[in-house]
Amino acid sequence: MYILMVRLKIKKDKVQQFIEASIGDAKGSVVNEPGCRRFDIIQDNTDPTNFAFCEIYNSKLDFDAHTTYPHFEKWRDNTKEMFEVDPEVSFCKPVFPLGDANWDSYNKDAVDDKYFSSSLHVIHVPKFIQADKVESFIESVSLDGIGSTNEEPGCLRFDVYQNIDDPSELYLYEVYVNPDAFEYHKGTPHIKKWAETVKDWYDLSRDGGGRVGKNIWPPDNWKWSSGKPKR
Repeated sequence: MYILMVRLKIKKDKVQQFIEASIGDAKGSVVNEPGCRRFDIIQDNTDPTNFAFCEIYNSKLDFDAHTTYPHFEKWRDNTKEMFEVDPEVSFCKPVFPLGDANWDSYNKDAVDDKYFSSSLHVIHVPKFIQADKVESFIESVSLDGIGSTNEEPGCLRFDVYQNIDDPSELYLYEVYVNPDAFEYHKGTPHIKKWAETVKDWYDLSRDGGGRVGKNIWPPDNWKWSSGKPKR
């Protein structure tokens, strides 16, 4: 699995145009590219000019092919003047779950999108970990992920990705049915145990810059759930 975690900041007067262009690229990718499993677009709740993409491909070759499709070329050309700063891209691999989860987002039976849009609560946040604590952090956060997806009806997915080029950068990608479900998650025993375990393992010299917000695309009735992975 080859995963792109992308953080973007858009000029204020270009936000709606950016959304429209990005939906075109995302939908074109998951519908037309055999190697594209997901292409999620998230808009931050506190700053609507901040966006995030989570793109999942079967391999780097499939991502390279993605950049040759007309829908990507159209997005690239239409959005190149919309960025406030250059996008930040982390190329990642999954460390949780491994193998027993649903990775697809395409729902060919989805009903009209407008009735099922932008109600989810999504966490798209990098965590920077001290180098000698990375493996221990992965083990601890995986237990939290198992607890979340298996014990919380409101948690649709809890993925953890590791930057291929910088193993000390780990992304949490969590999807809840609504903000209240995330508030419930914060009070569960498994997250309290995880938070206590890892509290001294962060590299505080590095800034996260994550996004927490709503799904712009795909709509709520597509395949957001990873199931109930065991690892």
